[in-house]
Amino acid sequence: MHAAIVTGVSRGLGEALAIELLGRGFRVLGVGRTNSLRLAHDAYRFVACDLGEPAALPTTLASAFAALAAERPASACLVNNAATIESVGVLGRLDAARIEQSIAVNLTAPVVLADLFLRTFADDCVERRIVNVSSGAAQSPLSGEALYCVAKPGSRC
Repeated sequence: MHAAIVTGVSRGLGEALAIELLGRGFRVLGVGRTNSLRLAHDAYRFVACDLGEPAALPTTLASAFAALAAERPASACLVNNAATIESVGVLGRLDAARIEQSIAVNLTAPVVLADLFLRTFADDCVERRIVNVSSGAAQSPLSGEALYCVAKPGSRC
């Protein structure tokens, strides 16, 4: 059995990745604010949480991660896909609270999730992989997307 944890499963790339993984026989744990009806499957579980509050993620997700690890998968993969492009604007014209929220979702949450994933799937017999979905904005800045362009390169590490 192979397991995957995918963030941002409500639509777009995250939803498509989860559907593909389920089709390949993976057990999938979806993480996000909302679920997708297209992901109804026996091998799928969803945990609702706000990645904009990274300090709460270990408490919110620890039991779901542990339940997946208890199934003793041969491999486990964390796909940090969720992102926000909110707070559009150039530096010098942004609100501090929106800056904090954007960095929390796009940079801090992936690091917190990677830490929790590695602590939970600590058995060296389990092949582990972390995939941080990035963007061309990590290499080529986009005008008006300062926060997204700052966070995406950091989430690649």
